[in-house]
Formats: sequence, C-alpha cells, structure tokens
Amino acid sequence: MDDRLNDFGLKTLAAALTIAGLVAVLVGYLGVRDESHIELQLPYVISGGLGGLALMGLGALVLIQYQMRLQARRFAEMTDSLDEWKEQAIAELRGFLEGAEIDVEVLTPSTNGRRRRTAKQSA
Repeated sequence: MDDRLNDFGLKTLAAALTIAGLVAVLVGYLGVRDESHIELQLPYVISGGLGGLALMGLGALVLIQYQMRLQARRFAEMTDSLDEWKEQAIAELRGFLEGAEIDVEVLTPSTNGRRRRTAKQSA
C-alpha cells in the first residue's frame, strides 16, 4: 500500500475517533443537564463521558502512531544518506592511500641508536 494512502487513512481515522468522542461527550452532557437525580445521570456519564474520553484517547493513539511512522521514515532516509556518504568517503580514502608514499624510519640496535633512513616504499 502506498505510504501516502496509509498516512491519509491514519489521519482520517484519528479525526473520526476524536470527533466521535466529542459527540459522545456532548450527548452525555445534554442528557445529564436535564436530570436532577444522580441515578438517572449515571448512564449518560458512563456512556457519554467515559466512552467519549475513550474514543478521544484512541484518536490520540492513532495520531501518535502516524507521527511515529513518519519519524521512522525520516530516520531511515537519514540513515541511508549517511551510509552513502560513508561509502563515498571510504572509497576516496582508499584511493588516496593506494597512491600514497610512506617514509619508514627504522632504529636498529646495530647502529647504536643512530637513525638509519630507508628508501621510500609504496603502499
């Protein structure tokens, strides 16, 4: 499935759950405001208030899931570009080292600590 379609579906689901939660809370409030007895208010509070809060919480979780997928995609793109940069840098370094000349200086005990210079060697 296309990522854009999946992202649109997640955002739509989050919006629908949040709106449904707000409607449930509103219906619960409209039912409670006209009742004077607590025992008659409880069904509205439970179904409207708590149910609406649960729906809004689910909407928030879906929105968090969308954000996490978006961040994971960005992280993967960044990691890929860093891997490409690393490979290019290693290739340039290998090319440089293959053509480099190295001076080697060797101290031997037979020269009584005097330095003897050897010829240049190619790597």
